[in-house]
Amino acid sequence: MNIDLTQRGNMLSVLARDPADGTLGIALASSSIAIGARCPHVETGRAAVASQGFTNLKVGPLALDLIRCGLTAAEVLEALRQHDRWLDYRQIGILTADGQIGAHTGSQATGWADHRISPDLVVLGNGLTQGSAALDAAMSGYADDPASPMAKRLLTALERTKTLLVDSFPINSASLLVRSPGAESQIDLRVDLPTRPIEDGGNALADLARLYEAYRPLVEIYAARSVAPRSF
Repeated sequence: MNIDLTQRGNMLSVLARDPADGTLGIALASSSIAIGARCPHVETGRAAVASQGFTNLKVGPLALDLIRCGLTAAEVLEALRQHDRWLDYRQIGILTADGQIGAHTGSQATGWADHRISPDLVVLGNGLTQGSAALDAAMSGYADDPASPMAKRLLTALERTKTLLVDSFPINSASLLVRSPGAESQIDLRVDLPTRPIEDGGNALADLARLYEAYRPLVEIYAARSVAPRSF
C-alpha cells in the first residue's frame, strides 16, 4: 500500500464524558494509517485529549500534565499556544473529568476544518466533504441511543458520518479508547490498516466495529480475572 503524503487527508474525532460515573472516551477515524498511536489520549479521572491536523506528538501528554497540575481546559489551550508555534495548523479537543471543554481549530488546519461542542461531547473534523453536516451527523449519532455503552455510541457517531460521506471519507485507520474509574480492564482498541485495501472496499472503521463486538463480552471477564485469578 502506498500512502501519498502530498494528498490532503481527512479525520474525525469524537470525545465524550459520562457525567454519571466520569467515564471518558475518544473514537476517531482517519484516511491516515496508524492514527491511534498519535492522536487520542485519555487518563482516567483526568481528561480526554485529541490532537489532529498536523499532529504534534507532544500536545496530548503535555495537556494531561497541565490538567494534573490543576489548569482548566481553557488555560491548557492557552498554554499550548505558548508552547507550540504551529498551533494554527492543528485541531485540539479537551474534555475533562469534571466536564470542562476546550476546543481549538487553527486557521491553517487541513482543508475544511471545524469543531462542535455540547455538554459532555466534543467533535473535531478536517478535510470532510459536506462540512458542518458531517460533524452534526457524528453528534446526532452519539446522542441517538443514550442507553447504549459509551464505546458503542462513539462508534455509532463515526459510522453515521461515514454513511453520510461514503467514499469521500476513506478510513485507513480507526481507534477506540474508553476509561472508567475503578475498572481494572479498559477498552483500548485500534485498527492501523484495513484488512482490505481502500480501493477494494476496505474500511478500518468497519474492522474496528467487528473487533469491539468480539471484545465487548470479555471486558468484565478480564477485569474480574485480573483481581481474582484463582476464580478462573
